[in-house]
Amino acid sequence: MLLMSSKKSQMILSAGGIVLALGAGVMIGRISSQDSSEAVTEADVAAARASARATERGMSLAERVNRKRSGQDREASTPADTDLSSILGLSSRLDRTQRLLAFLDRLPADQFANVYDELRNSPSAELRGSERSLILQAWAERDPLSALTFLQENEANDWERETAVATWAANDPQAAFAWASSAADEGNVNNWLLGATRGIAATNPELARDFLAQLEGRTRDQAINAVRPYVMQYGFDYAASWISGVSDDEVRNRASREMARDMANLDPEQAGSWNAAIADTDTRRDVSETVADRWARTDLDAARTWVEGLPENTKSEAAEGVARHYARQDPAAAAQWLAGLGDNPDLDGARRILVEESFRNSPETSLEFVSNITDARAQEGYYWRYLGGWMRRDEAAARQWMNSNAQVLPERVVRRFNQQ
Repeated sequence: MLLMSSKKSQMILSAGGIVLALGAGVMIGRISSQDSSEAVTEADVAAARASARATERGMSLAERVNRKRSGQDREASTPADTDLSSILGLSSRLDRTQRLLAFLDRLPADQFANVYDELRNSPSAELRGSERSLILQAWAERDPLSALTFLQENEANDWERETAVATWAANDPQAAFAWASSAADEGNVNNWLLGATRGIAATNPELARDFLAQLEGRTRDQAINAVRPYVMQYGFDYAASWISGVSDDEVRNRASREMARDMANLDPEQAGSWNAAIADTDTRRDVSETVADRWARTDLDAARTWVEGLPENTKSEAAEGVARHYARQDPAAAAQWLAGLGDNPDLDGARRILVEESFRNSPETSLEFVSNITDARAQEGYYWRYLGGWMRRDEAAARQWMNSNAQVLPERVVRRFNQQ
């Protein structure tokens, strides 16, 4: 109870600040042609706001009150631009952000459509994605239905749909999600619903979790990924509790897969315990490879010990995560360790990884381990591929190894390479 109340208190943020950062994130992910140096980040917006606050710190309380009443504080910290073109002409990104925020604060609600449409259809529209995002967010905060109707009628991009409805959802989640649920959207992903879920997660991840169960297909899968950073920001325990609170089995399993990497990065040992307790076998197996991989990056010995203690139906997948890193560090020791896990055919995935990862540093170890793969066709394919690669790199050494091991190699592989 204490944990949840603590998280709730952290979520009481400025709605404007939340959606500005959220919208910038959507925009950055959706406009591939935009110059990354022009992307408005949360830090830019915070810096713009901080500049305005800096002026106030040198004043008495009475002076600050009088300035706010007269509107002078805004004018003193940010020039009062009257048209968008003068703002966009500035070379400083921070200065553009400051002045644009001030301009949007003053802009009457009924003028947003003209301002946004003008920029959207200008020759520099693709270079001004960050400014378009800020304008769209400000519009959706002031008059969400007007902004959304405009987008419906003007063939909006995916990021525009998501940004506008996410802004509304951060302030009024129930109304925004209800609207998104009834709004038509062609394609495999409903960007209205995706944006609404993202916006809700920005202020209330638990409420977003409740809405996820109402989504389907790729929209649901992308929404889980969109919600992920808002859940993970509160740490391992909160994330584990959030996942366990998902009522739908399919959604919970998908969320476990999506968040496994972050969980293991936060605390691999706890992630191992969490992973081992997952009820669904397929999910537990999938997650185990991710956890083992992240754990082996920081503590190979601990990751190996964890894998060894897993049940057979999970060990085979988890071994893949360890084999990848172990084979790069010490191919011979990795081969010995993996061979010691038994002859379960499900370990073939880890065996293939070891062959692939060890070849560059130790082609002999790599090729000698191929015989451990239980699939005969896969074995032969690896001999063709890696022995051939070694021949091209060091033919004398490769031929010597092949002739010394001819009795265990497929006959046609030896015959074919001897004919070359």
